[in-house]
Amino acid sequence: MKYLYVSIILFLMCNSTLAQVSNLGGPILFKEKLVKTKSFFQTPAVDNLGEIEVEKERSLLSKDKIFHFGKEHTVSIDVFAAAEKTILPNGNLLYQFGIECKNAVSINLMFDKFELAQGVCLYFVDMEHKKFDGAYTSLNNNASKMLGTELIYTQKGIIEVLVPQGKEGLSTLHLGTIIHGYRNLNEMVKSLNSSGSCEIDVNCPLGAGWQNQRNSVAMMINGGAFCTGSLVNNTSGTIIPYFLSANHCGTTPGSWVFRFRWESPEGSADCATTAPSIDGPTTMNINGATLCAANATSDFTLSLLNTAPDPAWGIYYNGWDRTDIPATQCTGIHHPAGDIKKISRDDSQALSSEFGGGTSNSHWRVPSWDQGVTEGGSSGSPLFNQNHRTIGQLHGGASSCGAIAANMNDDYGKFFYSWTGGATNSTRLSNWLDPSNIGSMFIDGVDPAASTFVVDGAVSNSRINFETVCGGNLTPQIDIYNSGSSPITSATINYGFDGLTNLTYNYVGTLNAFETQTIILPVESSLINGNHSFKAIFVNTTATDENPLNDTTTAIFTTIVGGEIISLELTINCYANENSWEITDTLSTIVFASGGSYDDTTPIPIIDSVCLEKKCYYFKLHDSYGDGLEGTTIPVCANGEFSLYRSNGDLISQLLPIDANFGNLSLTKFCLGNIGIDEKIADNEIQMFPNPSSTNLTILSGFKMDKIEIKNLTGQKVFENKTAIDSISIDISSFSKGMYLVGIYSEKGFAVKQLIVQ
Repeated sequence: MKYLYVSIILFLMCNSTLAQVSNLGGPILFKEKLVKTKSFFQTPAVDNLGEIEVEKERSLLSKDKIFHFGKEHTVSIDVFAAAEKTILPNGNLLYQFGIECKNAVSINLMFDKFELAQGVCLYFVDMEHKKFDGAYTSLNNNASKMLGTELIYTQKGIIEVLVPQGKEGLSTLHLGTIIHGYRNLNEMVKSLNSSGSCEIDVNCPLGAGWQNQRNSVAMMINGGAFCTGSLVNNTSGTIIPYFLSANHCGTTPGSWVFRFRWESPEGSADCATTAPSIDGPTTMNINGATLCAANATSDFTLSLLNTAPDPAWGIYYNGWDRTDIPATQCTGIHHPAGDIKKISRDDSQALSSEFGGGTSNSHWRVPSWDQGVTEGGSSGSPLFNQNHRTIGQLHGGASSCGAIAANMNDDYGKFFYSWTGGATNSTRLSNWLDPSNIGSMFIDGVDPAASTFVVDGAVSNSRINFETVCGGNLTPQIDIYNSGSSPITSATINYGFDGLTNLTYNYVGTLNAFETQTIILPVESSLINGNHSFKAIFVNTTATDENPLNDTTTAIFTTIVGGEIISLELTINCYANENSWEITDTLSTIVFASGGSYDDTTPIPIIDSVCLEKKCYYFKLHDSYGDGLEGTTIPVCANGEFSLYRSNGDLISQLLPIDANFGNLSLTKFCLGNIGIDEKIADNEIQMFPNPSSTNLTILSGFKMDKIEIKNLTGQKVFENKTAIDSISIDISSFSKGMYLVGIYSEKGFAVKQLIVQ
């Protein structure tokens, strides 16, 4: 596809150096024998260790993944009015404004009014180590009239402004915030190697094949904190520097700094060892952006960078997927703890979730990282599906190096939810990333320095509906899309199962640039029980396809012919980490499905489904503490409950809140299909007497009865015994008069008998 490239190209000479972004050129204080100012504006004292402890506590409570490194001091300083002015021999003016933050590890600045005349150069100078940040020039002017600087590792620094003769009074420079960096030097020198030892540099073998996505990610310096974000593509055919990150990282990007391509070189990367990462370049920076849209529910911000990153940096604009289809593999690329770029991987399917008691299904949960984790500073980083498309950005979670398996999860705001967001341009992604309302469900990324395609049809997102897999009559679905500029009017999809592509589907229609369409393939009913694979190949018959890399899609699945879907609805209001469940075919052998233990922030109710063959099973709900799902009064926490349903909606078993204290185990036996009838215990195998009765009831059998329960006709349970016995005497003198149902369960089968209480 032919892309237009949107950027502003300005040329400005400053100290005989071409300046486009910061860190170019050099301050005059380092080049000339000039007296540095001895007047310094002092910020209030900061307890560095105290601030670190406060941030640790805040992070534990919020579970977000922002990394605070500095104390922000709000000031109001007109730099030109407050600075020391010197007239140089050539008639140019030199302004110096000193800043001192006692005991600071670093200083960075945020100008809330920034507009420089052509030829004016701004630097921030480190007195002790002769380091500097700049030059900033009129090239950095922007619509928000704000600017943030990179960090300088010092306690004292000087703002230097060089104004050419005749340019005095034409610029505005107002300092609004001074950030006192309080992290120790080992953590804060570019924060290199500040993340955990389980983190994996992005250029390790795990990052092979993810170079494009790597190149989209940037570290953000937003005042006194670090976050992460990434560039995203749009459907206009024009490359626009849109940058996706997290709402909780802030919504005023005018003074932020975006650091691209900060990564350890290939061949020198640290791959989850205690060895230090090798530093990379820190000069590929963009200063400032304008907020386009934001939404707290799915925790996203979309900003327009003030300047498009130079394509020569190796920049990439990510593709995205706005469907609600769970990723089968999850990959994150991020800057944990403000450290050099890392990559994390989870090979399990993403789960629909929420974060911190928020809106249900607004997030994707990575269940448990297999390699790497995220940390503070990773907030806003992209989550990619198996097709290398962005599906969300990091909100927060429990994962960390050394965490137990149950706490290795993280939640990402869904791209799906953010697409429509709050239904306005300023609260959703759709108007910005699909400005012509093409309706694309997903698009691929783009490298602005690479050639693009005119003819490029493709196939993606192969999937087989869970309900059809469970029945054996499969209905495969795929998505076809046009990633080229020329319309596609016809195509052939060759597809098949278990290594074959012997079936054909012919597409006829019109698929314009960036358009997608879901294809429902014919029903397949020939597969037997077991594991299978599916493969589809897109063959463009309109013209020769120029890009074969996106022409194939695959899926793996397991069929249970004639199976039935069982649904569990579980409410755990207290101490979810104590509870887990499993479905087995006998009391202790094969586990067909399981869940938990859960994190205490798990969305309630927990809803899960499993496909089972038609035979008998046990549902076992465990509580490690021994008080079942019982709640507490301090703090107030209601009793829990669960319901287990068949596919037709029939209730298999139910635990009501009044019965929540079941001890360590709640046990239910159930049977599916005709097997439940076949395994019904014959009436003559169980004796129940006297019946009718008003005092005592005796039940006898020739085998162990695992559970006996008595319910009234409204379904309320009035008696239950879970101890394996072959006889029992039950006191029914307190029962109200009427009819009751007595359920008897064992490995032999089950029986339901009627009891009349007089």
